[in-house]
Amino acid sequence: NGFQSRVKLLCAAALLLCNACQPAFIGIDSDADVAAENCYAYRYGDKLRQINFAQAFDWCHRSARFGNPNSQTLLGELYYLGLGGEPDWRQAAQWFETAAKQGHAHAQYMLYRIYAVSNDLAEQEKAEYWLQQARAGGYKLAQ
Repeated sequence: NGFQSRVKLLCAAALLLCNACQPAFIGIDSDADVAAENCYAYRYGDKLRQINFAQAFDWCHRSARFGNPNSQTLLGELYYLGLGGEPDWRQAAQWFETAAKQGHAHAQYMLYRIYAVSNDLAEQEKAEYWLQQARAGGYKLAQ
């Protein structure tokens, strides 16, 4: 019958319109998103995961390689503080610098802290540069 055909056609059109308004990726996290979430969750803990520095290192490395400056900074923090191993300021500085160059103010401040205690004049100059960058970004600890 004609009425049922029109109802079916309208329902199909409505379904297509609803689906057209929705992004295709709803409910599907990318590998980068999953890595960033797990990096943070294992570093600080959450409702599902307890703090686990070995897992945090793994997930932060994954996320950092995707270019996430927050994860790069957390990875730098893990190295800086020696959480899950011995402190490694060289590795910390490398990850902080990667994030700092993307404008991450906490990473910039942490580079200042690393370089400020050096006896090397060039590193002390780097410390001043990164402190100014953190200040320019409005980072409160740098004020």
